[in-house]
Amino acid sequence: MATYKTLSSSLNWPTGLGNTGTTTLVTSSGLGSDCGTLVPHFVNTTLALEHPVVLLSFTQTYNHYLHIMRKMGVNLSKHSGMHFVNGLTQSDLSSLPAATRPALTLHNRWPEFFQYLSELPGCTLILDGLCSLVDTQGLDEAVWFFEACQRIVEQTGGRLVVNVYLDEWTEQLVRRLIRRAHYYLAFEVLGSGTAAEVSGQLKAAPAHLYCQISAREKEFKPAMLHYKVSDATVQFFSPGQSRIVL
Repeated sequence: MATYKTLSSSLNWPTGLGNTGTTTLVTSSGLGSDCGTLVPHFVNTTLALEHPVVLLSFTQTYNHYLHIMRKMGVNLSKHSGMHFVNGLTQSDLSSLPAATRPALTLHNRWPEFFQYLSELPGCTLILDGLCSLVDTQGLDEAVWFFEACQRIVEQTGGRLVVNVYLDEWTEQLVRRLIRRAHYYLAFEVLGSGTAAEVSGQLKAAPAHLYCQISAREKEFKPAMLHYKVSDATVQFFSPGQSRIVL
């Protein structure tokens, strides 16, 4: 049922997702690493479980995700459980064709979005590019928005996934989110440099343990996988082993 079986096994996610009511923070740092790599996994796995998905993107249009999923053999426009929310532009997109039209444009309609979210119990909410909200609203407002979404998801038995690009400008945001998350997944460039057969590495740890690692309060090694991004899929495998086609 899980889209990326090697990854799900390493995280001890039998269904391919974290437990209900949990938050997963995904970051990427360095050129070539992309926290959006897991968006298709969370979308496809949730829909396979027949739960709704709310994808709120601050960085891409709906066409971007439709194109990626189509390459993976999934036609999102045929899934009634797929809900896209436009956080990228302030424009009215209601004139777009139904297949590419967002369910809602966020802009200044936060209360309306929260109400919309609360009416979709058991959903997986994906906030893609939350760091962009810091640029427009400020750090405190971005964290407040995250916490409001987290409360609704926890109350309705859903899951929250947050993607953030980690750099010197978003470090404070990531620090605050980690302390409120349950799982932390970090996409990074290879420590040994670039390689043709490996796109990068993924470190995964329970968020509270990662905080202890950072504070050097506890010796703990996060799980680590290498991954390779191809045109139609992402392959995860243990360091030093051959790739496993998922």
